[in-house]
Amino acid sequence: MTLVIAGYSSGGFEEGIYFASDSHITKNNSILVKGFKKVIEVPIRVKRLIFCDEWFNGYSGNKYESACTIAFAGSSLVAQHIINSIKNHLGELYPTYHDGNYKIVMSCEESKHLRQANYDKSMFTDHQLDNLLDAEQISNIVSHSIEAVLKQARQYGSMSHLFTAYQAEFILGVQCPQTREYYLYQYEIVPDEELGAKVDFFKIEKNALAVIGAKKFKEEAIKELEICSDDEKPSEKMFAFLNRVIARETSIGNNGIGKPSGLYNMHGSTLIRIGFES
Repeated sequence: MTLVIAGYSSGGFEEGIYFASDSHITKNNSILVKGFKKVIEVPIRVKRLIFCDEWFNGYSGNKYESACTIAFAGSSLVAQHIINSIKNHLGELYPTYHDGNYKIVMSCEESKHLRQANYDKSMFTDHQLDNLLDAEQISNIVSHSIEAVLKQARQYGSMSHLFTAYQAEFILGVQCPQTREYYLYQYEIVPDEELGAKVDFFKIEKNALAVIGAKKFKEEAIKELEICSDDEKPSEKMFAFLNRVIARETSIGNNGIGKPSGLYNMHGSTLIRIGFES
């Protein structure tokens, strides 16, 4: 079990998105690992187009580099494999011109990549390329990355009766490259009668919380946030709540969530730990 709480920060250096997380990895209530980081920074990279006069000579280096934050809960083995998939997809994006439109496509969409040829000098200007990637597209790429792992797993035909082994949840925190606004998205692998499992995801509104893992504490967390005074930071309020829940669960012998716990803030594309309890 895991408990990760994420919400929107406001004010000064901490403006952005915060994550409060435990760090236990357990099986059947036995602790396997303490101090496992469940909130990580994931690079976003868009390839650079190389032209020799009007001749497109290929992709090389990166035109755009940033990062987002991913938190996970659930099956740690599957979650780590999915995070690798997310890293691979977000870390290698390609600007292109396809079906009459400028687009950003993924490495797995090779048929849409720009081909070596002559293109008019009026094409592929910064003005035409710089507004292609936004928060919604990044969220869709994360969804695709999760689905790509599930699609691969379906070929073995065991997903339905081994569903709990594939069960995992994720939170994406990202600053939109266009508007500079912050966005939170929550993802969950859920059972599906036809496919065995599929990914559901949705955007978290500004006054709401994303909670993954032990979601039974979500309503309690929301009530805590509602009574947050003007001089209290929501991030610190949720971190204190997380640590109280850990203490309460530990006192009755539940090891599913536990310390050390961490409080992280994503400001721009940078993830920094701003709180820690051992």
